[in-house]
Amino acid sequence: MPEIAIIDTIAYDSMKEQIQKEIAAFLITKNIKGDSFPIPEITFEKGITRISFPIPFLNETLLAHFITIIKSYIENVRIHSFGDGYYAFQSLGRNLFKSENILDNLKIEFFGLTTNFKAELTKKGNLFQDEINLAIALYKASYMVDSEDPETRLKKLGATVYRENGAIDWSYIAGYDEVKRQIRESIILPLKNPEMYDEIARLTRKTFESNRPRAILFEGSPGVGKTTVARIIAGDVRIPLVYVPIESIMSKWYGQSSQNLSNIFEAADEMGGAIIFLDEIDALAPSRDSNMFEATRRVLSVLLRKLDGLDAATTTITIGATNRIVDLDHALVSRFDQTIHFPLPNAQERAAIFANYAKHLSQTEREELATLSEGLSGRTIKDICEFAERRWARMLLVKNLPPSLPEFKYYKHSVKLWTEKALH
Repeated sequence: MPEIAIIDTIAYDSMKEQIQKEIAAFLITKNIKGDSFPIPEITFEKGITRISFPIPFLNETLLAHFITIIKSYIENVRIHSFGDGYYAFQSLGRNLFKSENILDNLKIEFFGLTTNFKAELTKKGNLFQDEINLAIALYKASYMVDSEDPETRLKKLGATVYRENGAIDWSYIAGYDEVKRQIRESIILPLKNPEMYDEIARLTRKTFESNRPRAILFEGSPGVGKTTVARIIAGDVRIPLVYVPIESIMSKWYGQSSQNLSNIFEAADEMGGAIIFLDEIDALAPSRDSNMFEATRRVLSVLLRKLDGLDAATTTITIGATNRIVDLDHALVSRFDQTIHFPLPNAQERAAIFANYAKHLSQTEREELATLSEGLSGRTIKDICEFAERRWARMLLVKNLPPSLPEFKYYKHSVKLWTEKALH
C-alpha cells in the first residue's frame, strides 16, 4: 500500500524569513524604497501566528480581488463577517468532514471604514506553505494598486482627469461677465499668484494661515455652463481637472462611498495640484435635516473634513456644483469660501450663444431666436441648434441635395418645438 504524503507546516523562523525576502524582492522589482511601504508585522505569541500590515485603502474592487486570491490559495473557506468595515474569512481546513477546532484554522481579516485600513492573518500554530504564499499575495495585491500613479487610481475610482491645453477658453462662454469676474478674483488670481496671497497673510495674521480659497460652490440651473467653466479654469491655470460624477462615489456597499471619496481626494492631492469638480453635490451631501442614511452621513463627514479639517486637502481646490442649493447641508455650505451663482442667460447672452452654434445667421435672426428662447439655458440652446441641423440634414438626404447651411426657419421652428415640449 503506498504511503500518503504528509504536508508539514513551516517553522516560524523560516516562515518569517521567507515572507520578508519575498516582499523585499517585490519592492525592488517595483522600484519602491523599502521605507515607503510598511513591512508586515509577523509575531508568534501564545501559540498564535499573526501577520498584519496596513493597506492603503479598501474598496469593493480591491476586496473582490482579495477574495479571488484567498480562494486560489485556500480551497475551503467561509465568510465569517462581511460589513461595517470588517470583512473576515475562515479557512475550513483541508478536510471538510473534520469540524472540530475549526477556529484554530487560518483566519483572514480586513479592517477599516474611512482610514487606517489593515489586513491580518492569524492561526493557531505554524502555517502551511500555501498559507504563507497567501499572505505574500495579499500584501502584493495591496501595494500593486497603491504603487500606481494617482491619475490611474483616479480613473479606477470613476473620476475623469482633464488636462486642458487651451481647446476651450473664456470666449466659449457667451456673456456671464459678472460670473467671469468673480471666478477670476476668487479662483484664477490666487492659483496663478499664490506667493502674493501668502505674503499678505503673513503680514496680517499673528499665526500664518493661507487666505487662498480651498472650496468654491457653483450654483445654478442645469445647463448654464458650470462644468464647462470648471474645465476652462483648469486650462487657464494649467492644472488637471478631476471631474467626479456622483455615481462614481456612491456605492451599494456599506462604508464604501465614503472610502471612494476619501481616496479621490488623496489621489488628487498626490498629483501636486488639481481642481476637484464634484458634480451634483446636493445628491452627495443632502441636508442632515432630512432623513439621511448612515452611509450618506459618512460621506458628508468625509467631505467636511476634506474641505476644512485636520486632513483637509493641501494642494487641491474643490469646486462643487449644484442646482438645488436649498437641499445642501448647512454645515457643508459654510465650508465653501464663496458661492458663485450662474443665472440663466439674458436675451443678449442667448443671442451670443446662438452665434456660437449658428454663426451663419444674421444678428437680427439671432436676436429673434433669443427672444423666442427666453428662460432656456445655454445647453438647451446648443441642443436646439443640433436638432435644427439634424432636421436640415434629413431634408437634404431625402431630396438628394449637397450639404448646405441650415435656413433660419429651421432654427425658429426648433425653438418653438422645444418650448412647446417644455410647457407640456
